Amino acid sequence: METSLKIIKIKLQNIQKIFSWNNAIVGNTALYEISNLKVLRTVIGNLESLNLFENITKGLSNSAIFTTSSDKIRVQSSENTAIISQLKLLETLIENFLDVLKSTVPEENNDSINIKLPMINDFDELSKVSREIHLGLTQVIFNDDVNGQTRIISVENGSIWLNVLVGTTAVTVIASLTWSAAVIYKKIQEGILLAEQVRGLKVKNDSIEDILKAQKAETNVMIQAEAEYLNSEHFKDNVPENIEKIKNSISIFAELIGRGAEIHPALVAPENVSNLFPDPTKFLGLESKIKRLANPSSN
Repeated sequence: METSLKIIKIKLQNIQKIFSWNNAIVGNTALYEISNLKVLRTVIGNLESLNLFENITKGLSNSAIFTTSSDKIRVQSSENTAIISQLKLLETLIENFLDVLKSTVPEENNDSINIKLPMINDFDELSKVSREIHLGLTQVIFNDDVNGQTRIISVENGSIWLNVLVGTTAVTVIASLTWSAAVIYKKIQEGILLAEQVRGLKVKNDSIEDILKAQKAETNVMIQAEAEYLNSEHFKDNVPENIEKIKNSISIFAELIGRGAEIHPALVAPENVSNLFPDPTKFLGLESKIKRLANPSSN
């Protein structure tokens, strides 16, 4: 479960308040002393629990700071330089990230409240719960004595993931649908790239239009083929109306993918199910399942 940005902001502010250390050369020796290690270990541990700045916290966790329970340690010059450099970088990253959070995560007003929605099973229930909250508040505070309001100040920034129960069979159908949509998304991206390249050649506008129309027609043919394939794989009857619905769903999901949407299997899904879904990081090399059937020797 992702940590709320509000919580991260508060914890980073608390970390920033205590994050400090002392560093000095020891007399006429070649040794350096680093102190306030107990605080440093606490800070690093807190950052690790938030999964922030992992490369740096991992390096510091493997440094001399964690080789003792004491509050200070003496190290050679080279090791001292490495540790202090990492601490200063961590300090800068915390400051910069906090600046971003302060500009994107609104401060809460004393006159505001936080509402955590109850468990939601479907979209109808979400609508019902929202209506109940609205009614429960407004019928009490919307009067001359209270002069209340219900204005939404902020919704949590960051990715919003929905886990939707769809059923055993539906998972495989959705996996196929997502794969086909990703194939079409890739085709659309190729068309956009082709259009840019053609315009760069400074050819006649009517020629460009002909190329774009041909590209669009080819994409539509692919959508039709993908829909017919899905229909043959998952449905018993070859009903034209069903194929049209599949075509529409492929187009919708291809557009959503283009806008940044992702569809994944459940984290606990077995590998044979997970492999049915396309990897969003490898769309450029994605091939249609139809092509795989035509070339069974390909990986």
